[in-house]
Amino acid sequence: MLAVYISTTNDTSGNPRRGWIIFDDTGHSSTFIDEGYLGKAALAQGGFPTIARTYTRINVTPGEYRSWMKVRKNKRGSRRAKRTSRRNKRTSRRAR
Repeated sequence: MLAVYISTTNDTSGNPRRGWIIFDDTGHSSTFIDEGYLGKAALAQGGFPTIARTYTRINVTPGEYRSWMKVRKNKRGSRRAKRTSRRNKRTSRRAR
């Protein structure tokens, strides 16, 4: 696995917009981790403490950064949906 660092300009409130795109062993992007104010510690908090990192910063447009944030939210949402469907199955079994 490999983490690639991307950044863009700060938002209108001055908050940083930086993060790590995580690529799996086949070269496909698997997730995005928003760095926020954590720096490299965001990788460990995101579940990738020993991942190989690039030390090159890739500057992207704010629109491209937002699209990576959407990838992150969609992946989280799919996990939530799976958990909810499991809960619903358990509940329906109990009702029988």
